Parts: sequence; structure tokens; C-alpha cells
Amino acid sequence: MKLFLLFFFVLALSCNLPKQKIEKQLQEKEVKKEIIKEVKKLYQELFIVLKNPKNVIDAKSLIENSGLIWNELVINDQYFKAATINVPIDKEDFWLQRLKESNVFSTVEISSNEALEKAKYLIENTLVKLRKTHCYRNCSVYDITFFKDGKVIFNGIENVPTKGKHEFTLTEKQLKKVERLFSQTSFNTYSDAFIDKTIADLPSTFITYKKKQVEIKIWKNVPDELIYAYKYLEEILIKKELIL
Repeated sequence: MKLFLLFFFVLALSCNLPKQKIEKQLQEKEVKKEIIKEVKKLYQELFIVLKNPKNVIDAKSLIENSGLIWNELVINDQYFKAATINVPIDKEDFWLQRLKESNVFSTVEISSNEALEKAKYLIENTLVKLRKTHCYRNCSVYDITFFKDGKVIFNGIENVPTKGKHEFTLTEKQLKKVERLFSQTSFNTYSDAFIDKTIADLPSTFITYKKKQVEIKIWKNVPDELIYAYKYLEEILIKKELIL
């Protein structure tokens, strides 16, 4: 009889253990939720898109060395990187402006589903992307995106007649010519970079087409068909008086 009672007691105790474990897990989840709520009160999440998708390590270092929190890459395409970061909520406006001026990110805005969908639209609908960087002289600094539907977004940064964002639409003739010129290149077979590391005082020209990016500093070895395509893009911008 004693043996039976002991067996019953052990059985009841063992049945109660899973219940206690579940209750503990639920309590831990509630605590985590409260912590997340408190963090959200202290920080604002921002959505950032890297100008140079190959510089994730540098971009992350910039964020963390600034005392900010790098959360995660939310878009990790080979030639398109976007992440979310946390900034102190009481310095939200400061960091929005500071990061935009850093020339490291093409997009800096409050994190939202809309921001994420907009970035995905860029990936799917970009025809050609062009970016010009700084040099020690008065080089034009800007980036521009040509979309498959003819829409164009120009962002003038330095040494350009028009600073900030400017949008326009290509004519049907212009769009077809851009498509034709780039389709005639062998873009996917090109080297990732035409550079000479011994020469510092030259701007970089980044051209992205069909999710491949090419950096150009020295033009003498660049294939002629790519030069023709690039020159046509420049011609469009000059006619629009967006660059000199």
C-alpha cells in the first residue's frame, strides 16, 4: 500500500512539472515583451540603404562607432543592402540628418513596411544606377537611378547645379536608347573594378546594371560600348542641367 501511495505521489509530481515549466516560459515571454516595450520607448528604428553594397562592414562600423545599434540586414541582395538600426528617440532628427549627410547611405528614414516595400520596388524596377563620388577637386558628386518605366530620380550632393532630389521622366526614345546601349554591353563579364590604387585623386563612378556593380576610376581600359552607354546618361543629365 505504501509503495502504491509513493508511486501515485511521484506520478502526480511529474505531471505537475511540465505545467510549472510552461508557466515559467510564459512568464519569461512576458518579461521579454516588457523589455522590448521599454526599448521602443528609448529608441527609434531607422531604415537605411547602403550606397555601396560591398561596404557592409564599414557601414556597420560607422553605426556602432557612433554609439548606435545595428539591428540586422533586412535586404541582403548581392548588389542591394538595407538594414535597420536603432537611434535614441530624443535624437531622432539629429541622426536622420547626420546619416543622410554621411554619403554612406542612399536612404535614411523611419523604419516601416512602406520603406521596405519601396526598397523592394527599387530592386525589381531599376534599369541602371549611376553614382559619382568625391575627389580632391571640384568633382560632381551625385547618384541617379533610371527605372524600367522611364522614371528617373537624381540626387545632387556636391558641385552640381541642382542639389537634392529631382525627378523626371525619359522620353520613349531616350528610354529605348538607354536599354539598347546597355543591352549591347557585356556587363556581366566585366571586371568589378577598373581602378589604379596608386592614384588617389580621382572620383569613382559606380554603374549598376542587372544587379552587377562596376567601379570605374581609370577609363582607359573600360570597354568602348560601356563608355558609349555612360556618355549617353551624362548627356541626358547635362541637357537637364543637373550636372555641368
